Parts: sequence; structure tokens; C-alpha cells
Amino acid sequence: MATLQRLAKSIVRESLRAKEFEPVLISCAPHTIELAEQVALECQRVGADPALWLDTDATFYGQFKNYSLDNLRKVSAHCVGLLDYVKSYVWLSGVQDPSGMARVPQETWAAYNQGEQAHADKSVTVKTKNVGVSLGLLTRPRAKAYGFNYAAWKAQMDAAIAVNYAQMGSLGTTVGGLLEQPVGAHVTADNGTDLTFRLAGSSRSAHVNDGVISDEDLAAGNWDTGLPAGSVEIAPVEESANGTFVADSPTPQMGKRIEGLAWTFRNGHVTDYDAKKNLAIAQTGWESDTGAKDVLGSFTLGLNRKAKAGFLNNGIVAGAATLWIGENRSLGGTNRSTYGMASFLTSGTVEIAGKTVIDGGKWVI
Repeated sequence: MATLQRLAKSIVRESLRAKEFEPVLISCAPHTIELAEQVALECQRVGADPALWLDTDATFYGQFKNYSLDNLRKVSAHCVGLLDYVKSYVWLSGVQDPSGMARVPQETWAAYNQGEQAHADKSVTVKTKNVGVSLGLLTRPRAKAYGFNYAAWKAQMDAAIAVNYAQMGSLGTTVGGLLEQPVGAHVTADNGTDLTFRLAGSSRSAHVNDGVISDEDLAAGNWDTGLPAGSVEIAPVEESANGTFVADSPTPQMGKRIEGLAWTFRNGHVTDYDAKKNLAIAQTGWESDTGAKDVLGSFTLGLNRKAKAGFLNNGIVAGAATLWIGENRSLGGTNRSTYGMASFLTSGTVEIAGKTVIDGGKWVI
């Protein structure tokens, strides 16, 4: 319990920096309710106003069985209503067993994603602080579904959470400055990756995810962080991407491992979409989802030297490059879409304005 209390204190006082009278919603699951309770108690100690929101596997999967497609397409009144007064969220939720997601019909997922659009639209204008804690995803059924060694997964997550955040934040500031230049970027790797795109410059702020939502972050429009943390994310010029990006680390999604995910771009749009394994999972909603689903959305570089690739935190692994297509308005981009997908490259080389900053998955700055 002492460990949970320390973590809760860090979440509330250091990451979220909750203030007196601030309404805080803590989303949890049965396997994280003890930590959620400690977070709520810590919120009380700083004078904030916490509430707990419990999600379960039964209610998550139940909505796909009990609701009609028209019902799923309608936004939840709870989701949009909470945005009227909740100022901060702590996310400790996540289904214990994701294997059932692969059995949900494609048209049902599409309706569910469409129902989230109005919530996403409102979130763009009504800013809330968000701290996502990946311990909500750390379960033995999830490890089994994705083929993870649970003990190794937990050990690397514990190490990644306990990283030197001040040191990592310093590197993040430097990298953020590089990504805020109006210059070209080039990503290559031996697996066939050869992609170029443009960065927009100071009109789009880099989001440094260093585990803390600081006053500087809020001023720059960066309202989200996570634990473990360690990445710098930016929305590039959407229609500037040309070439191919091939993942060398799997994307665990919907109870399956998507391997060898590959996108070819022309003027920012995906012209070829492939994968070595579980392509259909990656393309869930691809045909029916709406908006700029095929457009370059974001580019992320990992900073956390304790995180290891091959689990659920590929994007924060030091030297990893992550590409995202689809919705990106939370980063100041222009893509509005019900679709979004990430692809991870952990052994690539990244050049910014012709200068190598990552060489074979290792930082060289």
C-alpha cells in the first residue's frame, strides 16, 4: 500500500498538479481500484474534488451486444456532459482481457468510432488535463493475448516509471526545439523505411511528454501526459509525406499483434497499406470511418532509456520513431477523423534539416 500511496502522490502532485476545488475524474477498472482510491484520497489532501468512474470488461463488451448500431453512433451524454465541468482526468482504466475485441464485427467498431466523433470535437475546444497511467493495461490476460512475458513487462514498466524525469525532460526540450523548425525530416531503416516530410515550424508546438503537466505545457496547449512518460510529439505538415514507413516493432491492438505494418505515402496520403500479420485488425474501420483517415497525423520520438520495445510503450522507447495517421487536432493539426493508427520503428535513423539526431535507434545529440 505504501508503494501505491507514493505513486498516487506523484500522479496528483507532480504529474497532474491538481489545485484546490479542481474537479478530477479518476477512471478505473476493478484491477486498479486500489490505486484509484489512493489517487482520490491524495486529491482530497490537496483540496481537489475527485470522483471515481468504474469501467469493467462486462460493461465494455456489453455495449457491443446490447446496443444497436444507431445507438453506438450516438455520442454518450456522459462523455460530452463531463467536459462541461471536469477539469482533469486520471486514466487508470483498461479492459483486463482484450482478446474479445477481435470478435467484435467491423461494422460495430465503425459505429462505435463514429459515436466518439462528437466527443473528440468537443475535446479539441474544451481543454482538460489528462494523465494516462499505463498500469491500467498491465494484466496477465492482456500479457497472454499479446504473447508478453508478464514479469518482464511489469519490470520494464516499473523501471520506465522510475526514470530520471528531470534528465529526460531536458532532452525533450532540446528535441522539441528541433521539431519546431520549418525544415525537412527524413526517416530511414534497413527494413525498407525511407520517408520524408516537412515540419511546420513554430506555428505548431511540440508536445514534450515528460510526466508533468507544467504551466509552460498548458501555455503551449499541451494538456496531456502519461506514466511511464518519455516522448516528443508534433503534427507535421499533413500533406508533405512521401515515401514508405515500415514498422519493426509490433502494434498490439484488439487482442492481436499487428506485425510489419507498412504505409506508402504520396503527398501526405496513404497510397498503400500493408502488414505481414493481422492487417485486418489494423484496418478496422478503414473502409467506413470518416475524415482524413489516410493522412499523416503526427510524428513522435521516444526519450525513455528504461523503456523496452515489444510491449505497449513502444512510442516512449529512447530512439524510437512513431508515425500516426488520422485525427491530430489535439496537436494543432488539421486532420478530423474517426480513424487513427500508429506504427513503430525502433531501429531507424532520423535526420532533421539534414542533421542526424537518431542513428540506428540511438540518440546522437
